[in-house]
Amino acid sequence: MTEAALRPAVIALAGGLREARNDRGIGLRRLAAMVDIHPSVLSSFELGHRTPQDTTVAHILGVLRAPQHVREHLIDLARRTHDHDLIDHTGHAENYLRTAFEQRSTHVTEWSPTLIPETLQTAEYARALQDTGLLNPEAADVSCLLRTARQLALSDQPGPLHTFLIGEAATRPDACTPDVLRDQLDQLRTWTRKPRIAVRIVPAADCPPGLVEPFTLYEHLAVALRHHGSAVYSTHQATLTTYEKTARALHRRATECNLQASIFCPGFQRDHPAD
Repeated sequence: MTEAALRPAVIALAGGLREARNDRGIGLRRLAAMVDIHPSVLSSFELGHRTPQDTTVAHILGVLRAPQHVREHLIDLARRTHDHDLIDHTGHAENYLRTAFEQRSTHVTEWSPTLIPETLQTAEYARALQDTGLLNPEAADVSCLLRTARQLALSDQPGPLHTFLIGEAATRPDACTPDVLRDQLDQLRTWTRKPRIAVRIVPAADCPPGLVEPFTLYEHLAVALRHHGSAVYSTHQATLTTYEKTARALHRRATECNLQASIFCPGFQRDHPAD
């Protein structure tokens, strides 16, 4: 796998080209003939093995009669394929990027300081977050489907080790009722019995809320920083080094505490693992 193939814009562009073709129900060979490009070359574009010029992308999308916003988005990605960072304002590339980096990773670390990580949320917990009115209701159904798919993948399919580091604040009944949170924490204990999942709690005394923002680290490959309505993916080596150090520090402070008891016992026992 080349360095270029791991750049976020390359991955997002490849997924967007595949989706644009599939939305029209056109096979790869047929489209290749329509745009006068060899099928193997077109396939390499859709797999992220080669990066097309923006004029080539415009031609392909024109033949596909893709919507204007799709053309503008993918042409912009084609112009940014040399960048090591990508800001995904629309959320359209999130699934492509997450899937691509997970497939290439041996270890994924997710730090979630104040909420249960989206992948591990129960339906009731996710609904409680949605009921706050602060999340985009149009994305709720898509998020539900993606969450279900990711949970099935983590349960039944081979893949990288996942370590979920969760801030102590997430174990308090602030985002939902105590009953919903109790069921959610019971479900977390179930996740810890899966062979490639580790769940750890980071005490607030060791990392106060607000000190380290949420991130997902795809070890040695990329880091994703998710914000309200957008995400930043970076493959820049200096950035990766910084977040790898942060992940190790958080893990040293983490503990396998009694999750359910921690709702009502702020001074839960800490059993820090060795470095």
